[in-house]
Amino acid sequence: MATAVFVGLSTLDIAYSVARYPQEDSKTRAQDQFLGAGGPAANAAVAYAALSGRTPALVTALGEHQLAQLIRQDLDDFGVAPIDATPGARHRPPVSSIVVATETGTRTVVSVDGSQIVAPFDPAHLGPINDASVVLVDGHYPELAFGFATAARTRGIPVILDAGRWRNSHAGLLPLVDIAICSKDFAPPGRTDDLFDHLHAQGVRYVAVTHGDEPITYSTPDERGAIEVPPAAAVDTLGAGDILHGAFCHYRVAGQPFPQALRSAAAIATLSCAHLGTREWIRALPDHASR
Repeated sequence: MATAVFVGLSTLDIAYSVARYPQEDSKTRAQDQFLGAGGPAANAAVAYAALSGRTPALVTALGEHQLAQLIRQDLDDFGVAPIDATPGARHRPPVSSIVVATETGTRTVVSVDGSQIVAPFDPAHLGPINDASVVLVDGHYPELAFGFATAARTRGIPVILDAGRWRNSHAGLLPLVDIAICSKDFAPPGRTDDLFDHLHAQGVRYVAVTHGDEPITYSTPDERGAIEVPPAAAVDTLGAGDILHGAFCHYRVAGQPFPQALRSAAAIATLSCAHLGTREWIRALPDHASR
């Protein structure tokens, strides 16, 4: 039974850790390596599964390419049930190559997104939302995002938007969104007013903006405020925002008020930054983290 549905991008992530970034036209021996599923919706779904102990649905575009089998296996290993919007397709899934510099805790990503993949919405895939308490969309596949957000809104299920950078699809998607968690790089074109005011005017009731290791700012119908991000020595920030979104979904479904759910999710995102890749943090979870 799915208690959350995540809609959007899945990639294959290949990450290497090195002490410092390699020089151009050189060869470097990595300290460690990570291989697994990535992408905003996929990482958020894994975080939700890890914290809740339940099996969320991930609606994405996989196809039948051999690399897609690696993504499926990783999702299965971490308790996520994928629903493939492109069954039988032979496209190669997006691959992200990541170099993590451990001395500075920064990462550089080279990838292609899913913009060349057509992922149509099929109402036959809506089944999991019948048991869902929340639906998160990352906007990477617009047809899927609109289809699931519309269906969730019709059923009274809260819709959460992972808003990294502005996409053209966001203009039509925002009126279907209840909660938007944005990065500091999210910049609607032509906006002249405060971002919070702008998103509230589109119908979004709860808004938060992340600023890396700086405080998360937020706005609700009743208040505005900021939440401190727990300090930590970062090893790898890859996927930290995705993990924050998945953790937020868990804590929100568990009944925490909006600011507290953000605070709890920020602690999980910080924990993830102490480990290479987007999975090792799960083994370090304290016993109380999923409550």
